Amino acid sequence: MPSTPNKKAVMGILAGLSILIVVYSFIIVQQILLGLIVAVVPWLLYLVVRFVFTLERIATALERLATARTRESESYDHDREADGGVENE
Repeated sequence: MPSTPNKKAVMGILAGLSILIVVYSFIIVQQILLGLIVAVVPWLLYLVVRFVFTLERIATALERLATARTRESESYDHDREADGGVENE
């Protein structure tokens, strides 16, 4: 799946924000660990949102597949009834 410009923009903004937070925490506050923890939070939120959207896409695809199989099954059963019932084996 190709990356859209919107995703690239979001990742660029997150990367810039993370760098600013780490630089600020290192130079001004002088606590690099606190900056790293704060910089990781937006990335975790981004990954959670991506995970939810991916699960939604999977669920939608499975619903479509189930619907298509149900239609095929109904069509097959209808054809068997039109032929006179049980097929000869």
